[in-house]
Amino acid sequence: MKCPHKFWDKLPAYPSKHAGNAFEKQTISIMKNLLAIYFLIPFLFMVSYARSEMSYFLPDNVTYNKKIPTPEEFFGYEPGQLHLTHDQVLNYMVEIAGLSERAIIEEYARSYENRPLVHLIFSSEENHKNLEKLKQAHISFSEPGSNISIKDVPLVITLGYGVHGNESSATNSSVITAYYLAAAQGDKIDSLLANTIILVDPCLNPDGFTRHSTWANMHQSQTVVPGSESRQFAEVWPGGRGNHYWFDLNRDYILLVNPETKGRVAKLHEWKPNIVTDHHEMASSSTFFFQPGVPSRNNPWTPENNYILTKKIAAYHANYLDKIGTYYFSEERFDDFYFGKGSSYPDINSGVGILFEQAGFRGRERETPEGIKTFAYAIKNQFTVTLSTLDAAMNFREDLLQHQQAFYIEALALAENDPVKGYVFGDPNNKALVFKFINLLKQHQIQVSEIKEDITINGKTFHEKTSFAVSLNQNQYRLIKSFFEESSSFKDTTFYDVSTWTLPYAFNMPFEKLPSKESGNIGGFSDVGSPSGNIFGSENDIGFAFSWNSHFAPKALYQLQQKGVDARVATSPFTIVVDGTSKVFKSGSILITSNNQPVPKKRLSQIISEVANNTGIHFYGLKTGLTETGIDMGSGGFSKLKKPKVLMLVGNSVNSRDAGEIWHLFDQEYHIPVTMLDIHSFNRASLEKYNTIILPDGLYEIFGEKEAKKIKAWVKAGGTLVACKNAAKWVASNQLANVNFKNPVAVDSTFNQRYADKRKNYSLNVISGSIFQTEIDVTHPLCYGYVTNELPIFKSGSLVAVSTKIPYAEPVKFTQTPYISGYVSEANLNRIANSPVVFTASYGRGRIINYYENMNFRGIWLGTSKLFSNAVFFGPVIR
Repeated sequence: MKCPHKFWDKLPAYPSKHAGNAFEKQTISIMKNLLAIYFLIPFLFMVSYARSEMSYFLPDNVTYNKKIPTPEEFFGYEPGQLHLTHDQVLNYMVEIAGLSERAIIEEYARSYENRPLVHLIFSSEENHKNLEKLKQAHISFSEPGSNISIKDVPLVITLGYGVHGNESSATNSSVITAYYLAAAQGDKIDSLLANTIILVDPCLNPDGFTRHSTWANMHQSQTVVPGSESRQFAEVWPGGRGNHYWFDLNRDYILLVNPETKGRVAKLHEWKPNIVTDHHEMASSSTFFFQPGVPSRNNPWTPENNYILTKKIAAYHANYLDKIGTYYFSEERFDDFYFGKGSSYPDINSGVGILFEQAGFRGRERETPEGIKTFAYAIKNQFTVTLSTLDAAMNFREDLLQHQQAFYIEALALAENDPVKGYVFGDPNNKALVFKFINLLKQHQIQVSEIKEDITINGKTFHEKTSFAVSLNQNQYRLIKSFFEESSSFKDTTFYDVSTWTLPYAFNMPFEKLPSKESGNIGGFSDVGSPSGNIFGSENDIGFAFSWNSHFAPKALYQLQQKGVDARVATSPFTIVVDGTSKVFKSGSILITSNNQPVPKKRLSQIISEVANNTGIHFYGLKTGLTETGIDMGSGGFSKLKKPKVLMLVGNSVNSRDAGEIWHLFDQEYHIPVTMLDIHSFNRASLEKYNTIILPDGLYEIFGEKEAKKIKAWVKAGGTLVACKNAAKWVASNQLANVNFKNPVAVDSTFNQRYADKRKNYSLNVISGSIFQTEIDVTHPLCYGYVTNELPIFKSGSLVAVSTKIPYAEPVKFTQTPYISGYVSEANLNRIANSPVVFTASYGRGRIINYYENMNFRGIWLGTSKLFSNAVFFGPVIR
């Protein structure tokens, strides 16, 4: 079937063995004969050992269309002999779409490195003629009040492979899935395709997959080397798990920070699949896992019927794996509590998500405690559970469709009986974050409304012009509740991931529950655009000022500095008159003088206009240097700022996720360049050109006295050293700051404990991810841009610093009663109370700044990101 997109025109061409005229075939034949001695013979030698022909993977008693090339025919080697690359996988999918009347290919996103993410969509030839109509029938059937007959509704299945790039058997099995669906013949496949639409997503993380496949192939020997010590099995930092910015894409489904997930979630809502598979790998010493997960860790917002269906489908996985002799386990280790994963997000969106975890071998063969295991074996297992999923889907077709329909009917019934009718939120001081939050909600098909008039709830006033509401009376009731409600009650104290994700706190967004009496204040649906920046003043003004409140204020300041504009920060508030109205500027506001600038005055006006348009920041003109109140333009209370020149250490012993989040913040949000220096090259690097060095979370074990001495000299000369989480321990141990840390909570030894409860008892004092309240000093340079003295922080891990009691050194501290949401033991809560989150101290002419918590958690916790970026801009301002 003709493919509807043209992206493959730009891809590397791979010769098809099923195309070309006689002349082309003759030419290829001659070339093969000439080059055989160089390529063919060595290649045959390379694959002459334990072969894994296609019959090893495919089910017995099925015939196949010979017009469809097998993966072995297309790639020139058998599955599992080498790691496929992303472009090879993509080209095969294009080939299948071009040859099979059962398939079309659609691109749904591009990765940061511009690699296409695609769906190869399978159904019968007849269904493809009416694909859009069938899609709409499927969507309409699930809407409450629908009268569409279930017989006229196709089942939709999404098969997703390899969200972690180095879990390679997943994506390598996708080509076998594509071949089977395109080429298999017989009544069973005909019935499957007549009644279902199958979206094959062959590679969920093309950038990470490319890193890993390159690593695995470049270290593969002609001779089999299965030793677990082989370098092939130990990728260099950062590995292939994450995407371009080293994010774990399997935590991004509700956060939608990355383009891969944004595109994927948009397609999920477009198609509303009944089943979504999520193929992974785990440790090489493991066997195979399929869901359901740990029953006590089910999310309460997931309908009980979801778990019933998952368990019924699991019987098919067991049956199929039993037939090929593969051992497995279920209802252990893994859970679906956090909705941000690929196997759990479908659960809260009317489908059934299924996690598969295959032992990862990451090479042609590998030694394991269970003997030598092959890559081909792992691929076979992944494909086998694909078949079991399709078989189960056919047998539970009506159950799955009815579950989807009931999901939304029940959601509206729950909303009707809920005393809370919705949520109101807004922040007039940071419209950029309000826009980002609304945009996130809308991507999840959550309808956002205006409010008709000002609302005051629990002492908070939400103004009609700057606030919005989310009604619970909509299909996404369950998802909305999981986004807005705090979590404090848990059946289990063990979490595979975080224990809470109350999203308004991530944006530092004031919000409240709407009781029944306020439900009538919810207006029509809102269509909020990105804030636009304006200039209030003229070229004749002697200067311009802008507030530091906006999320994009750092972006605006850097753009000005990059264009050669000098800027100053107000260390005290001031008031000016703009267009006859007093305008208050708090500490942290930025002043741009019109005179004594490196750029001409006319050009300065153009630059400010460009920056306002690019960032949505308002600039206000000053008619005079004499302010109405506060510091005047010529006051020493305005400190001149240097353009940030940032160096960040990366590499072994550095937490790649933390480093990636920092890189993403500066690169994607602020467009500020960050030079990443490999930690092994530190001693050879010249530091003088940089004014900020960031140490992401990590152990820094390879740093010794020589490295510490070099950093000390740089800081003494005036540099700002930013240390994150465990890096702050390295700073303290090398006497750059006099800081101590609290011991972790000890296991209670006063009562008898069962060995069987060892793991559970350990988890009692683990903080997997919870939200806590802090108190901040808004007058401190590190807290510029915040208008209230409370700031919610996301905390994971047991690191807690002891307060130094030094005045002005700890501008952010946990409150006396800091708990907001998520699981935390009483002992840990007591450790956290009143402890510092941020610490700063002078060192020579420079500055040390410690962040004991992650200010940039998963790229979504934007409410604290300015707390971090302030170190880069205002570190030297601290006195």
